[in-house]
Parts: sequence; C-alpha cells; structure tokens
Amino acid sequence: MTSTRVRPHVARVLEHTRAVLLPFDGTVCDLFADVDTAAIAKRIRARLFKRGHRMTLMVAITADPLGMMAYARSVGPASGAEAEKIVRDAERAAARTATPEPGIHEVLRACQASGRPVAVMGYTCPTAMESHLEAHDLRHLVGPVIGRGQRRLSAQRLIRQAVEALGVEPSDCALVSQSPEGMFAAEEAGTHAIGVVSRHSTRKQLAFTSSAVVVSSLPKLADAITAVPPA
Repeated sequence: MTSTRVRPHVARVLEHTRAVLLPFDGTVCDLFADVDTAAIAKRIRARLFKRGHRMTLMVAITADPLGMMAYARSVGPASGAEAEKIVRDAERAAARTATPEPGIHEVLRACQASGRPVAVMGYTCPTAMESHLEAHDLRHLVGPVIGRGQRRLSAQRLIRQAVEALGVEPSDCALVSQSPEGMFAAEEAGTHAIGVVSRHSTRKQLAFTSSAVVVSSLPKLADAITAVPPA
C-alpha cells in the first residue's frame, strides 16, 4: 500500500487544522445547477409590482434571488416575508434534486476519521441544507449547520458564526472553498483557506494570496486530510 504524498505547504495548513468549514452551495453541492435562478428573482419582482411598488431599472433587471430578497426586505416586512418564502421554497426544491460535489463524501469521512469536526455554512435556508445532507446520508458526518438568518451577514461574520458554533478558534479552522471569494473571506475572518480547483475556478484564481493553498480536487483533499493528522 503506497502512502499519500502531500505537498509541504498543504501539510502545514492541515497540521494546524483542527476543524473544517464547508460552504454549502459550491463545496457541498451546486444547489442551483439545474435551476433558472433568474425566474426566482422574477417572481419576487412580480409580487412587488402587484403590491404597487416601483423600482429602479438596475433592481428590475437583477437575476440574483438573494439580492432581490434583500431588496424586498428593505421595502417592508410583508414584502420581505413574501420574498423569503419564494426563495426558501425554491431552495428546498433544489436541495431535493441537487447532487453532492464529487468527493465530498470522502472529505467528510476523512474529517470524521481524523477527529476534525465539520460545520456546513452558507446563505441557504437551514432546512434546505439539512434536507440535502439527510437525503445523501451526510448529516451524521456534519456538526453545526449555519444557514441564512433574518438579515444577511457578511461572509466573514458567517464564518465566525460557524467557528463559534464549533467551539474553536479561527486559527484552528480551515475553510474549503471552490471560489476566490471564499478564499478571501477565510483570510479576512482569520481562518486557513484551502482552495479546490473546479469547473468554476482555476488554481491561479484561487491562489491569489501568499497564505492560500490549493488542491486539485476534493478526493485529493480527502487523501491529504487522512495522511496529515492535526498537530
């Protein structure tokens, strides 16, 4: 049996990683991969128009459901609640059909075997996140699930909330991200950042800071987690 070779800079980060943070939409799964998200935003706009609200052109053409939901909340409590329900229903439906990212099972099992607790976090409603994890037999491998609350937190605050839920220090955690935005947020929040090359982001896009480490895939990360226990 051959041992896994782990690059020294990746090993150094894993030696200091006692807990792992996984963004739900993007690392655990691609929630809206087969969903027309612009249609969700359009439904929110339609409800606002029905209430007699008028908006700027930039708002009227946005295709981002979360952006439209935030705007609806700024209009008033009733509009915000209606938009929240539209987005929540879409997320729950998408969670039933979304497939886990290749290798995420292996990463979670490796974390459990090496004694590293995991928090799943994101701007998705918690019930959709929980249902996806349950449906794919992942829930028992995950600790806290930190989802969207009544107000949108910054990415850094969301990360800190997940860290607090795990009961560890930011410097003891690594956030695993397939996006440059996630890598930046991890650095700002004081955690380690491990980038994973994907169809959305290249190694060069993820390794834009001197402290960033990048692996080629989630299965490769799982092998590295298994090979390098926390110090």
